[in-house]
Amino acid sequence: MSAPDGTTVAEVALRGSRFTVGRLPGANDIALQPDPELLVTRAGHCSLERDGTRWFVVDGGSVNGTHLRRGGVLQSVTRRTLLHDGDVVCILGSTAGGTRRYFELAFEDAADSQATRAVASDTAAACLSYDATAARLVLVAAGVRHDIQIRAQAHRLVRHMAERNAATGGGPALCTHEDLMHAVWADEPMHSRVELARLIWELRKKLEPFGAGNLIENERRVGYRLRTCT
Repeated sequence: MSAPDGTTVAEVALRGSRFTVGRLPGANDIALQPDPELLVTRAGHCSLERDGTRWFVVDGGSVNGTHLRRGGVLQSVTRRTLLHDGDVVCILGSTAGGTRRYFELAFEDAADSQATRAVASDTAAACLSYDATAARLVLVAAGVRHDIQIRAQAHRLVRHMAERNAATGGGPALCTHEDLMHAVWADEPMHSRVELARLIWELRKKLEPFGAGNLIENERRVGYRLRTCT
C-alpha cells in the first residue's frame, strides 16, 4: 500500500474470506493512516471479499467513494467488482492544494494466494464460536477462549448469523436488517432497526474489552456480518 504522499507500506497476504478497509486500526483489518483530513470512513470504507479463488472489492457506502485503477484508467466502484492482477484500489486521502491524492492498494494475483500491499490488524485472527445446543458464545483470540455472556435476544441474533455463515462455507455472510429482525423477533410487531442497532451495539460492547468489536461488521444501509471460527 502507498500513502497519499507516495510512502510505501508493507504487504499482507489475503488468506481469509473478508478484509475491511478504513481509517481506524481497531475497527478494520486494513487501516489507512495517517488521514488528517478525515476523508476515509472510520470503519468499513470498503471491503475485500473472497469468492472461491477470486477476490472482489465492495464499497461500504463511503462518502468519498472507492475507486479502482485498471490499465491507467480510474473508475468508481459502484458494485461488487472482481479484482484482476495489477489492479489498484484507490481511496481518497488528501485534497491539499486542490490535488486529489489517494491511498493505493495494489492487488497481486500470486501463485498460491492473492496479496495486497497493506497493513493488517492484530485482531484479524480472532473469531467467534457459537454452540447452539448449549446456547454458548465463545470468543477465540490468540489461542485463548473467553465465554461471552449475552441476553436471549442476542443469542437468537448470533445463532442466526452463525448458521448463515455455516450454510455459505464458513465466511462472514451478509445478513440484512430485515432478516435479522425476523430472526430475533419473528413476527412480533413494533420492533425497529433502532432496536436491532442497539442489540448489535450491546454485543460489540461485550467484545471490545478483548479488542474484538470488529468481529461484527456493518454493511452500511444493508445489514451486518459476523466473523465466526471456521
